[in-house]
Formats: sequence, C-alpha cells, structure tokens
Amino acid sequence: MVELAIHWDQSSTDPETQKLVQEKAVQLELDGKRVREDSLQGLVHCREEEGSNDRGGDRSGTGTTGPAKKIQKNQTAKNIDNVLLSFVEGIEKDKEELKEIERKQDQKHEDLKQSILRLMEEIREQSERRSQDAYLKGEARKNELVLILEVLRKDGEI
Repeated sequence: MVELAIHWDQSSTDPETQKLVQEKAVQLELDGKRVREDSLQGLVHCREEEGSNDRGGDRSGTGTTGPAKKIQKNQTAKNIDNVLLSFVEGIEKDKEELKEIERKQDQKHEDLKQSILRLMEEIREQSERRSQDAYLKGEARKNELVLILEVLRKDGEI
C-alpha cells in the first residue's frame, strides 16, 4: 500500500498533492507497524494464557478452562456461519425477486411497445381514410362542377 502511494506520489506533479501523499504513506506505515505490534502482543498474551492453563491454571482438576474458551469460540464461529448463511440465502432470494421484477418489466415494456405500434397503425389507417375521403370529395365536387359547366354550355349561358 505504501509502495502504491509512493508510486502515485512520484507520478503527481502538484507539490501539495505530493506532500499529502507522503504524509499518508508515513501514516500508513506507522499504522501497519502498530497493528503488527498489537497482533504480536495479543499472540504472546494468548500463548501465555494457554501455557498457564496447561500447567494447571484450573486448580479444580476438571480442565474446563481451555476447552470452554474453545467451545465458546467454536459456538461464535457457528453463529457467524449461520448469520452469513442466512445473509447469502437472503441475497439469493433477492436475486430471484429481482429477476422476476425484471421479467415483469420486460413484459410491460413489450406490451407498451405493441400498444404503441397498434395505435400508430390505427392512426395511419385513419389518416389514409381521411385522405382518401377528402380526395373522393374533391373528385365528386370536380365532377359536379364539370356537370354544371356542361349544363350551362348546353343552355348557352357560357
């Protein structure tokens, strides 16, 4: 992590950014050392406890101190496993529900698309009918005018 920060620091051209990254790298390095020290102290402490338990830390002779902690840790691990398992099952259930919702949305989208296409076709047909009706009306008026002109011509008025 520190190497990554240093590499990024070297590729940056902004002096303030370089300074900030260097400070972060130093802080990360200190945090890493602190974590390692804490882990080692905890490991030494656990080993000391195990050693005192093995040597007779439990004076009653039953020897339940060590295994009780182990049983408790095992139970905690089982509880964590159960929680994780239920979490995974919940995620799987959510995925199934999401797939069902997506399927329904796709179906609704397809239905809407088909409805729009039907409406467009109906509008086109009505438009054609209106255009055709208007054309026929125009032709009928033209024919009427032609007939009127012929009648007037026969009457000699034109």
